[in-house]
Amino acid sequence: MGHGDDIIAAITRIHAAGLDATKWPDALAGVTNLIGGHGASLEFIERPSLRHHGMYSYGLPAVGAYLEYYAPMCPRLPYTARQPAGSILYDAQYCDEDAMNANPFYAEFLAAYDMRYFLGGVVACSPHDFVLTGVQTSPKRGHPTPAKIKLMAVLLPHIQQATDVMRRLGDLTKTQSAFQHTLDWLVDGVVMLAADGAVRYANVAGHDGIAVRRGVLKLASADATTKLGESLKAVCRLRDSEADGEAHQDFIVSRRSGATAYSISVRPLLAAADKAMDAVALIFIRDPLTRRQSSTKLLGQMFGLTAAEAALANALCSGFSPDEFARESNISSNTVYTHIRHLKEKTGSSRMAELIRKLNNVQASVVAEQK
Repeated sequence: MGHGDDIIAAITRIHAAGLDATKWPDALAGVTNLIGGHGASLEFIERPSLRHHGMYSYGLPAVGAYLEYYAPMCPRLPYTARQPAGSILYDAQYCDEDAMNANPFYAEFLAAYDMRYFLGGVVACSPHDFVLTGVQTSPKRGHPTPAKIKLMAVLLPHIQQATDVMRRLGDLTKTQSAFQHTLDWLVDGVVMLAADGAVRYANVAGHDGIAVRRGVLKLASADATTKLGESLKAVCRLRDSEADGEAHQDFIVSRRSGATAYSISVRPLLAAADKAMDAVALIFIRDPLTRRQSSTKLLGQMFGLTAAEAALANALCSGFSPDEFARESNISSNTVYTHIRHLKEKTGSSRMAELIRKLNNVQASVVAEQK
């Protein structure tokens, strides 16, 4: 098969995805193979929050880590948000190599998976959201060549047409399925609610003080229950254009056991995208205990740490001194300092302050939400 035939085959797969959204990973595989990258994505992003409300991908590892921790650090999103539909995108348009090296999204997240550059485009944009597609490539390939940029310019209109067809057909059931699959990756508990409080999706069955019972989200705290009801009413008013501004609220939910409380964030779903699926709001449930476990796992993955080294790294980020960690863990100080030496070697740090800074850069969003 010649190169022209490969392009035709990829375009055929793209338009097939427009009629059946479950075929987007296959379509993105065709785009990836043509451009020569590790994988590709089609991302649906809200304005002005720059939060994802949907994503399809092919060949990309750690989608959950990207959505949960690194998307807010990614300079591609705010740049894309300012560009018109049909624009071709690549990193050199908005940052140089020094800026990329200083950004954890490039220097830590992408580097861990042998990715650095991307080539993509603005699929669609509206006052409410925008759609971004992109292929991730390795450091060895460098910035995209003029030939690759020209190839993306050929493919992008077809991706635009297919995405438009998908939206016009109202294939929201499949979109919801892809969105829910994405939510399943998140560390936070996530519940999708209808206007009457009925649960349309949940990636957790229940918590100590929070539970989904008979299709309804139940909170142990009466005050939190009242705040949740008020937030849903505000979301409905916003969707019905009866109020201006953002309808969102953050509050605390106590545990029955008396352990550290959860924090709840209520965020509206866009009416234009979600009316057919009868969901009006996303409820993010942040559990500090679970997030600490996730932070430990993330640090281990990013730097190739052993379980003991990752536990120490997380403790250092949380403010423990090496001696305090030794006492808490019932291990010797010599063992702890051996772990610290290994941490410095694996993170490329020469001083303790530099080590903690690098560790904190990886889990910065987690630490901020635990405070």
